[in-house]
Amino acid sequence: MVISNSGITGKGDSLMGVISKLIPLLAKRKAKQIAEILNRPIEMTNAKLMSILEKHSHTMFGRNHMFSKIKTPEQFSETVPLQDYHTMKPYWKQIHATPTIPIITADPVIWYVQSSGSTGKPKALPISKAGLADYSEASMLFLMSFINGKQGNEKIFDGTMVTFAAPARIGEINGVPQGYMTGISREMVANSLLRNLIKPGEEVFNMTNIQEKLWAYAKYGVKENVTALAGITTLAISFIRKMQNEYGLSLLHEFKGSKHEQRIRESLNDDGTLDLQTLWPNLIMVGATGIDADPYKPWLTETLPNAVLWDNYAGSEGIYGTTLLDHTDNGIQLLPHINYFEFIPETDTQKDDPRVIPLSDVKKGHRYEIVLTNLMGYTRYRIGDMLTFIDTDPFSVYRIGRKGRVVNLTGEKLSDAHVNEGIAAACKKTGAQLNDYTVMGTINGSRAYYTISVMFQNEVSLSEFAMAFDEAVSSANGEFKHSLEFGALCPSIALKMDFSHTENIIESSHIQAKSRPLIPEIAEGGV
Repeated sequence: MVISNSGITGKGDSLMGVISKLIPLLAKRKAKQIAEILNRPIEMTNAKLMSILEKHSHTMFGRNHMFSKIKTPEQFSETVPLQDYHTMKPYWKQIHATPTIPIITADPVIWYVQSSGSTGKPKALPISKAGLADYSEASMLFLMSFINGKQGNEKIFDGTMVTFAAPARIGEINGVPQGYMTGISREMVANSLLRNLIKPGEEVFNMTNIQEKLWAYAKYGVKENVTALAGITTLAISFIRKMQNEYGLSLLHEFKGSKHEQRIRESLNDDGTLDLQTLWPNLIMVGATGIDADPYKPWLTETLPNAVLWDNYAGSEGIYGTTLLDHTDNGIQLLPHINYFEFIPETDTQKDDPRVIPLSDVKKGHRYEIVLTNLMGYTRYRIGDMLTFIDTDPFSVYRIGRKGRVVNLTGEKLSDAHVNEGIAAACKKTGAQLNDYTVMGTINGSRAYYTISVMFQNEVSLSEFAMAFDEAVSSANGEFKHSLEFGALCPSIALKMDFSHTENIIESSHIQAKSRPLIPEIAEGGV
């Protein structure tokens, strides 16, 4: 959402004043709910399960799996088999044909969510009104917890909160619209006055060419008192990088002779880059959803020193967690009042009949595949994410990556999590300010090694960065360390990235595509 008090006059000014006063009061009320989530997670997630089963007991899926006879979480896990996209596909085909019939949700399907396609082709996933209501309620906690996090955070409403969103409508299936969740949630804002405050507006939100879209955001943002950036994180990061390194002189030319020219000149460095802290001194929050943002923190902290990176964990199937603590060094807290959570230990994820444990049995420091049940119609559903519990009081996760995205050159089984941890550690050790990165396994004759493609904001020794990466991965992956020590695996090589890998992905696929920290394919040849 974009809420702006600039350019709004009359009733708009009055409305923003009311919102600025009401939101902090709402945040205080939400603080009680947040405390309950942190203190009673098992009770809440079990209660959520039983309410979902009751509501969906008369659906086709609920009747097929005897929801009405299930009385306990244990009975639920014994009765209902694990599901994934392929097992649910027959139900979704029926929904496409008859969206008003209760097939997986009690209420009719009102929209289809276009998935990001991070594990294959994008999918059209159904969403009902009740499911979207839960999604919206969880989304509100993201903002409310930030406001409660520190005195002064309510000043986020003194300016413009810019969200990078995708189109709500890209087509339809049998009369039901299809679009991206960032657009759908915007469309479904109930209050028309609040909808009118969402800027830059549909013209920008509906753009699908990344270069045109980011330039449109730049022309909008340079005129605003920006206080927050949120939404599609890959776009937000690309936007910050382009504003800092590419757009300065173009914006000066675009606004030459206007009232914004002086502000741009004051923010422009001698080398043509923009000082974003000068341009947006009141920017205090950068929201991150859908990627592991840790590797970008040194650069973002240097570029926007007043802004805190506020993490959210969401996907096409719902919102699973957000930052609920008043600090950001303990991962993302799960939302048990919205979802019933189960987990598959990392060692079991490839088994035909994996062991599945409830939230109460997870252990700190262990890695799991998440299994989800929620009102959106997902029941014991494997969304394909792997995560690590950084804490169990409260239940907090980090190092979130995709299951199956593993490269195995010499037995080391390098995963997304290993890469993200290695890159973050290398940035910290070398002082690198990272703009973009990806890692690929490489075989060149008899040599096997990893190629790290990186885009830095500052000057960094590539060899030192690669050494720091190997050191960090070795501490987390014993087989990687063993392969390096015995020469089966050669030291990693870091290369400068000339053009953003993430932007290439978006341009070649779709506007909401995610970055790929680890490319699963192995390259033949190389350095």
